[in-house]
Amino acid sequence: MSERKNNRGKIEIMADVLSLSTVGMKKTHIMYRANLSYEQILYYLNELQVRGLLEQDTEEGAQVYRTTGKGREFLQHFTQMAELIKGYPEEEPKIPLLA
Repeated sequence: MSERKNNRGKIEIMADVLSLSTVGMKKTHIMYRANLSYEQILYYLNELQVRGLLEQDTEEGAQVYRTTGKGREFLQHFTQMAELIKGYPEEEPKIPLLA
């Protein structure tokens, strides 16, 4: 099993993008605040839009992204899951072998 102590998973990145977008934010601002490359932000914005979690809007001539109701629901569930596993050991517990 590989160790992922410093890397975020796909779901965590999606949650970060949705969290940033709750106030309506430009692509570049999301990219920098979520610490993603240009290719990554394009991928995640597309994935979230296809799934109905994020919508693109025009505000003062600029494209902004906003979290939808479904996206806010996703964030609530994600937060609940994160709270449930908070403090969970980094290593899997060692189970004694039965003789």
